[in-house]
Amino acid sequence: MSRLDLGLAVDVVGLMRHVLLISSDDCQTAPQGNQREVMAEEFKFHLKNRRRTYTGALGEYVWGRDNNTRTNYTMDVLAFKAGKMDTIGSVDFMDGRPEVSMTHEPSVNPAPSTVFSKDIELTIVTTQTDPFIIKRGENEYTGFSYDLLKALTEKLEFRFKLSDVTGAENGDEALVRELQKGTASMAVGALEVTAARETVISFSYTILSTQASLLIKKAESTQNFFQFLSPFKMNLWLMIVAFIAVAAIALFLISRYDPTQQAAMEQRFDLKESIWYALNILLQGTTDYSPNTTAMRAIIAFFWFSVIIIEAAYTANLAAYLTLQQMDNRIKTVHDLAGQTQVKYGVKNNSNLMEYFKEQKEDPFERMWAFMKINEGYSLLSNTTQIIEKVMSGSFAFIDDGVTNDYYATQYCGIEAIDQNFGAKDYSFGFPRGAPYRDDINRALLQLKEEGVLDELKEK
Repeated sequence: MSRLDLGLAVDVVGLMRHVLLISSDDCQTAPQGNQREVMAEEFKFHLKNRRRTYTGALGEYVWGRDNNTRTNYTMDVLAFKAGKMDTIGSVDFMDGRPEVSMTHEPSVNPAPSTVFSKDIELTIVTTQTDPFIIKRGENEYTGFSYDLLKALTEKLEFRFKLSDVTGAENGDEALVRELQKGTASMAVGALEVTAARETVISFSYTILSTQASLLIKKAESTQNFFQFLSPFKMNLWLMIVAFIAVAAIALFLISRYDPTQQAAMEQRFDLKESIWYALNILLQGTTDYSPNTTAMRAIIAFFWFSVIIIEAAYTANLAAYLTLQQMDNRIKTVHDLAGQTQVKYGVKNNSNLMEYFKEQKEDPFERMWAFMKINEGYSLLSNTTQIIEKVMSGSFAFIDDGVTNDYYATQYCGIEAIDQNFGAKDYSFGFPRGAPYRDDINRALLQLKEEGVLDELKEK
C-alpha cells in the first residue's frame, strides 16, 4: 500500500472508533444486543461535531454542515530531488479556500546533462539492409541509418565501433537478440518498432515512417509525334493517296482531250495543277478557278463526296483514339493486383509484411495470401537480384515497405514504386532496457529533425 492508502485505512478505523466512543455511555462493559448500535443519522451527527473533532494519520477531520465533504485539512508540498523526497511547504484548506505557505522555493530544473564525451565508445551492431545500411567494402558503410549515426556523433561527440551480426533470425531479430544479451550498446539499421520488441528492448524516437508500396515495371511511353496517322491503318492511307492521284490524273486527261476544255485556255488543267486542285479539296482549301466542263464537274463532285466520307471517318476515329489514350489501365493498387491474373505478385519471405498478409482476414489480403501460399516458390522471395529481374520482366509485382521499394526504383531504370494505404511502419534505433544515454540521443534526434537533417538524409 502507498502512504496515502495506508493513512486512509488507519483513519477509517479511527473515525469509527471516535464516533462509537462519543455515542457510547459506557465502554468498559460488553454491550447487550443492540445496546451500542449507532444509526446512520446519529453517526453523521457525531462525525460533524466540531467540538469533538478527530485527528488521525492524515490530520484533523472537519466536515461541512450542508454536505459530506471534508473542508479543513492540510496537504504537504513535496519535491523530489536527487532521489529524495523533501517537504518544501504546505497548503491549508480552510472552508474550501486554500492558503499556500512555502518554507523555501522549489529550484528550477537544471538543463539536462549528457553522459557522452569524447572518451565514450559505444558498441553498435547492424545488419546490411538497403537503403538503411549499405556496405560497400570492409568496414565501409553508407545508407540512411549510418549517415544519421554519423550526424549524432557530431552532435553528441562520442565514438562508436560498428559491427555486423549474423544468425538464424532475420536481420532485425538478430539486432534485438544482441541488445537482449547485453553485448551491444545500440542497434542501427532497419529496426522496426513493434509491441513485442518494446517489452524486451528500448527504442529511440521514430527516425523514419513508411507504408507498403508496389514495385512494378513502368508503362511503355506513349509519346508519338505521328499520332495523327493512328486513326487509319497504313493500307488505308495508301489507298487515300492512290485515290487522290487517280482523281488528279483524271482531271489532267479530261483537260487534255476534252474539246470544250481546250476552248477555255485560261482554265486548262495540266498535271501539276490537277494534283494541286485535288489536294486543296482534300484539305478544304481554296483554288483560283474551277472546272467548267460537265465531265470534269462530275469527277469533282464524286471526289468531293468521297472526301466528306473520309474526313468524317477520320474525325470519329481520332476522337475515339485520343479517348483510349487517356484511359490508364495500369496496376496501381493491391485491389487491381488481386483482380487480374496476368501479373503475378509476392513479398519478401519471413518478413513482417508477409505476416501481415498471413494474419489479415479481409479481402483482398486474404485472397492474395492464398495465392502467394499456393505459389510459394515463385511469390515468397529473399534474393534482391531475383526480385529486380522478375519486376523488370513486366510479369511480376513486388510488395514491400515504401522506403525499400523507392530505393530500388531510383537504382534501376524501367521500374517504379507506388505507395499503398496499408502496412504502416516506424523505424528507430534500439537500446538495451534502461540505457542511460537514450534520452541524450532522443534529444539529439529531435534537434536533427528540427534542423531538417532527417529530411535531407531521406532524400539522399
